[in-house]
Amino acid sequence: MKKLIFIVVAMVIMATSCKNTGTQVQLRIESDENYSEAALLLKDSLYRQPLDAANITVFTLPEKFEPALGAVFFGDKHVLIYMEPGKNTDITVQINGNTVIPVFSGKYARENSYLNEKQAAFSPDYKLNEADFATSLERQLKKSYQTLDAKDFNGSFNRLEKKRIKYTLYNALLEYRSEHLYAIENYRYELNDIYFNALADIFTEDEDILNMSVYQDYMKRMVSYITIHNMPKFENFRYIQEELNYVITRFKNPKVTEFIVDAIISEYIERNGVDKLEELEPIYRTKVTDSKKKAAFEELCNKWKRITAGQLSPIFAYKDINGKTVHLSDFRGKYVYIDCWATWCGPCRREQPFLEKLEKKYANKNICFVSISCDQDKAVWEKVVREEKLKGIHLIADEDDTFMSAYMVSAIPHFILIDPEGKIVNNNMSRPSDPKTVEAFDKLKGIGG
Repeated sequence: MKKLIFIVVAMVIMATSCKNTGTQVQLRIESDENYSEAALLLKDSLYRQPLDAANITVFTLPEKFEPALGAVFFGDKHVLIYMEPGKNTDITVQINGNTVIPVFSGKYARENSYLNEKQAAFSPDYKLNEADFATSLERQLKKSYQTLDAKDFNGSFNRLEKKRIKYTLYNALLEYRSEHLYAIENYRYELNDIYFNALADIFTEDEDILNMSVYQDYMKRMVSYITIHNMPKFENFRYIQEELNYVITRFKNPKVTEFIVDAIISEYIERNGVDKLEELEPIYRTKVTDSKKKAAFEELCNKWKRITAGQLSPIFAYKDINGKTVHLSDFRGKYVYIDCWATWCGPCRREQPFLEKLEKKYANKNICFVSISCDQDKAVWEKVVREEKLKGIHLIADEDDTFMSAYMVSAIPHFILIDPEGKIVNNNMSRPSDPKTVEAFDKLKGIGG
């Protein structure tokens, strides 16, 4: 009986010890700053982990995953990393100001150290013509590959790193579009087809590196540049349609196609809202199947739908120049023209004289003018408002950006018009300097006065 019990216990111990707990990455951050969370990105998988009081955490990856180049993010910093299943890695990161010094241990410590070393800079000659410039990049790429091969790294790492080197180097080809004109001091020069053909020839659809920012950036800018080059006249929405047409007719890999279609349509909606959603959504639904991407797109669209004309406006409660809290509801019964601005914003400051003219023109009308500053330095804002005797109602958002976030404000100045019932008239109203603003005001029902 004792023998039987011993055998059973031994089997349990063996089963427990042989159980695969996944590949682990331990991160230790040596810094005076406490980091609450870190994230590990590998290919299309993102792992998040809280850090303990000692700035330590451990990521546990699945038993099986493809060898991949990725990155570990913490705060506004990151380190690059290469991982393979079954090969644990320890990272100790020393923070010295803005300098990040990672020290690796584990199977691929040498490869990971290489990834985070500052590589020798390559200085492209932007004066070269299109063909010669492309040739110079080819020569540099071969040289970089030879340098990498000489280090005798792991085969899978070497293969992925060559892809990263390629798109990092060919970032210079993207920059050539503007840098060449500057170098030859001829801003009217039009790049010929050799350049655009080179952009397309270099690119390959490769889902192995779809998570790499250099690859994503190259793909998006390549599609954009070629689309603009092929358009006789630039029109904002037509440009998006042509981008999508280029991708759908030329791209073959479903994962790569999904990424770029999601990026093109989501970025357009982010900037312009959902007015064209009816035309874009069928394309999106056909090409994008990833549940996370679809959920993020749905939320983006819903945010815009919440601020379409006729919807109740998001609210605010901000301090004015005298420290009094002002609510949006305080203006109920009047139209409200809101200026989102900052003292450091040149275009914002250039609109202020036009805004003052509007305030004078409509002084006896049923409309008020509210300026909401997103300045981080309250003292600077107060000084500008007081010394320049700016007119209208001036509020500061300080660190509360909920109102501007709700309105999807991505750039300033940004203007909003709200009706007397607190409903949105226009979430992206024309500027004071635009004659269309006066035209719109004069058509408002009940502006009277």
